[in-house]
Amino acid sequence: MTSRCIVRRKTGAFEVVDGFKMPTWATIHTDLPVRLAGSRGGTASSRVRDLAGAEIQSPVREAHVPEATDDLADGDLIEITAGENTGVVLRIVEATWQDQATARRLPVVGEARPKEWA
Repeated sequence: MTSRCIVRRKTGAFEVVDGFKMPTWATIHTDLPVRLAGSRGGTASSRVRDLAGAEIQSPVREAHVPEATDDLADGDLIEITAGENTGVVLRIVEATWQDQATARRLPVVGEARPKEWA
């Protein structure tokens, strides 16, 4: 895993910035090794999502992180900070993982970078 990422989680708290109420984020990991892959079959799968009453298909990829990474949660955001996909932001769809694995393989979907991140 030669790429690196930051993992952030919404705290539920807010701060006021320039008169706007913005959610605050806790940094869970910095400089975490990551590999962005397709699904286990080698290609990206998709998931149907409801967006304002319309069904859309979103590609679901896998983010591979070190096996010892055990403090991730559904909804955490991963920002790739180094590697081929620098700048990409992904949301963890499901943070559960399999037993006896050599890496944590997390289903992720692309996400817009939150405006409040510096």
